[in-house]
Amino acid sequence: MKKNKPALLFVFALLLFHTSFCQEVISVEARIGTGNTQFNYLGDFPELAVTSGSNLFLNVGVFISGKGIFTYGMELEYYKFGVNFTYMPLDPIRKTGGALNDFWALGPKIQKDFKLFPNAGISLANAFHVSYNTQETYQFQGGELQIVRLSNGDPRIPVKIYGNRDIQEFSFFLKPELSLFYDLNENSRIMVSGKLGLDLREPSIVIDLDRIEFEGQTYQNKYFYSGNYFSALLGYRYTF
Repeated sequence: MKKNKPALLFVFALLLFHTSFCQEVISVEARIGTGNTQFNYLGDFPELAVTSGSNLFLNVGVFISGKGIFTYGMELEYYKFGVNFTYMPLDPIRKTGGALNDFWALGPKIQKDFKLFPNAGISLANAFHVSYNTQETYQFQGGELQIVRLSNGDPRIPVKIYGNRDIQEFSFFLKPELSLFYDLNENSRIMVSGKLGLDLREPSIVIDLDRIEFEGQTYQNKYFYSGNYFSALLGYRYTF
C-alpha cells in the first residue's frame, strides 16, 4: 500500500481535472524509456565501485488545452535502476551485486508546441514533481557481498563492508524536456522526448562505508547519487 500512494494521488488528480475542465480539450499521454543515473565517489579503496544501470522510466499524464497558448496538466512518473557494488579486479561476469531502487514522482507540467511542418514540430516543457524514494535506509554488516561464492568456495567479492545507506525519502524536482512530435491525425500523436531531472534536495542516496576490510587492511569509501538524471522516452498521446 505504501508504494501505491502516488498512483492513488494521480487518480484523484485525474478526477479533479475532469470535473474542473470538462469544457476544455483533454489529452492522455503515456511514455516509456531509459535513462542515465550516476554515483560520485570519495575514498581510499577505488577497487570497490558503485554503479547504476538497468534504468527504466515510465510516465503517464493528463493535459488540458484550450484557448491559451500553453498546454498544462498533471504527470505521474515511475522510474527504477539497479545499484551495483563492483569489485574491479574480478571479471565482468562475476563482479557485481546490488539492489533495486525505485521512485514515484507526481506534479504539474506545462508545455508549448511549435509546429515546424503541418503535422510535426517540437515541444518545450517543464514540470515540478514531488518524488518519493521507496528504498529504505540500510546498515551494512560485513557479509552482503560474500553471499554468492565462486566454484572453489571463495567469496565472489572478497571484501567485507560496514556502514550505512541513507536515502532522501521525499525530494523536489524540476524536469525540463524537449520533444519531437508527429501528429498521426487530429487525435493521435507520437513523440520522442529527452528529459532532465534536477533534484532540488540532493543527494538522493548516500552510501557511507566507514569500514571496508580487505586482506587484513581497512579502508573507507563514500558514494553519492545526487538524484539528477537524463531520460530518453518514446510516447503516444490521445486527445478526446
